[in-house]
Amino acid sequence: MSSNKKVIKSNIISGGIVLGNTRIIMPGDTKVPEIAIPVSKIAGEYLALDKAIEETIVELRELRDSAAKKMGSPVAKIFDAQIMIASDTEFIKRVKEKIKSEKRNAGYIYNKFINETVSPLKRSNDAYMRQTAVDIEAVSNRILSHLSGFDKCDLKFPPNTILIGKHFTPGEILGFRQRKAIGFLVSEGGSNSHMALISRGLMLPVLLTKDIHLHISDNSKIILDGLKGEIIVNPTDADWSEYQKIKKRQGSASIKRIKKLVPIPPQTVDGKIIEVGANLTLPGQVDEILADKKFPVGLYRTEFMYLTAGGFPSEQEQYEYYFAIAERYKNSSVTLRSFDLGYDKLADSDSWGHEDNPALGWRGIRPMLEMTDIFKTQISAMLRASTYKNIKIMLPMISDITELEKAKRMIQQVKFKLKKEQIPFDENIDIGIMIEVPSAALTVDLLASKVDFISIGTNDLTQYTLAADRMNNKVINLYSAFHPAVLALIALTVKACKKHKIPVSVCGEVAGDLSALPLFIGMGVDMLSMNPGKIFDLCRLVKKIDSVMAMHLTESVLSSNKTEDVITKLQNYKIELEKKTIAKRK
Repeated sequence: MSSNKKVIKSNIISGGIVLGNTRIIMPGDTKVPEIAIPVSKIAGEYLALDKAIEETIVELRELRDSAAKKMGSPVAKIFDAQIMIASDTEFIKRVKEKIKSEKRNAGYIYNKFINETVSPLKRSNDAYMRQTAVDIEAVSNRILSHLSGFDKCDLKFPPNTILIGKHFTPGEILGFRQRKAIGFLVSEGGSNSHMALISRGLMLPVLLTKDIHLHISDNSKIILDGLKGEIIVNPTDADWSEYQKIKKRQGSASIKRIKKLVPIPPQTVDGKIIEVGANLTLPGQVDEILADKKFPVGLYRTEFMYLTAGGFPSEQEQYEYYFAIAERYKNSSVTLRSFDLGYDKLADSDSWGHEDNPALGWRGIRPMLEMTDIFKTQISAMLRASTYKNIKIMLPMISDITELEKAKRMIQQVKFKLKKEQIPFDENIDIGIMIEVPSAALTVDLLASKVDFISIGTNDLTQYTLAADRMNNKVINLYSAFHPAVLALIALTVKACKKHKIPVSVCGEVAGDLSALPLFIGMGVDMLSMNPGKIFDLCRLVKKIDSVMAMHLTESVLSSNKTEDVITKLQNYKIELEKKTIAKRK
């Protein structure tokens, strides 16, 4: 290790790996000089303000159209909201009145009004209000930039630059990407902010660390590892070389290589088919490649529609979006998960209220079973969009049979209503659940008898089984999906699914872990659904595994007493597999 190398643990906002040099953009709060103006220049200030607003609206419309093309209409609505903010005639009228009464420059008065507006929003407990404050500031900064002639997005920097800032607006993310920025390090924001949604849609890695600009200098050579949640500052030559190899196997380059994969789905050496699916949050360019190769979508997260709109979308809006997804993947299948909202996405929201222990509170299916109108509206939209007969509905975080029965009753009620109204839908649509908590895994035999499929969400199942928050650095060493207790619950779930002859998938992060692949094949998992960037390597590895040998490995792994023993056995198997592959080539 080099003497000045350091590793900084960070929260993952958007995944991926990039290598480059840093550029710090930390202008602080916008400061506009106060200038006294004579009455004769007031009309000129009005014109300057109107021109700045008009230029801003033109820019936002261009960004909206670009976002719609790359990521679909739900994401484009972020910019629709900003256009409405910029076009607020009542607000502009008040600004002009103040310019006239105080005889001060337009920039100063406009900025003063903005600060008065966003200050209470920033202090709000409601996540949507705080996001609104960010959107208002994003618009005002554009308008003030046009008034002053300085635009942050016009800053020049070389290719392979990783930008460091307090936070970046959706427009800045799009603008900086066009200028060849490859990643972002921020000190504010969240995994469900508009910045995060746009970054994921564009496959740009973003990591969050408090006061990050104090820990990394301008023009530092760094590696941003958005898979592990690490920033490697001043990496060694060996680090750099190794991560360049890893990067080639990840992200967009890996996704493009999916086009070359045959056959799909991949088969083991002895001919066992292993379904490989994608976990998706936003529409994007990857859809075309996955759909063309007939990959299924094992998990489509629908809650981003709430997060982009700041509220629950109408049934028609949802229907149009779900139908577009179903149409795109008409030659495969799409598993739509019902709204999975809770503490990790709506922390301190007024809609949710304060919870002393939110991780064990009102989240997953629980709020939907109480907000029945919202749940039924979503189910109705999903059913209406199911006419291609390729949609499946998945219910998150089911913890017992009572929750499942209540949800299924409501689904039946929606079906009855659609039939009565003679609206077509897939009457045999598959309904499945996610196994994410130990209580569900321990009663899975009963649950499996009531559903059409099961998906194992290993991220939460691991967290709840081990009582270890994976984002808490103090207990990160305890968090492992390879813990014998977690594997026992996964094996129990797979066994129950086999008994009831329903398909079972794994859709947590470990689904894309190459070392875990033979273990899941040996268990009898039907599908592995993962980040699209991991699909290529996993499909290649499937073809090298003998399912019978994998079963022997699984027996050995499940008899292990320690996490370390599990990892060692899986790594040794992978090494032996690589040796056999090299020997065959010779």
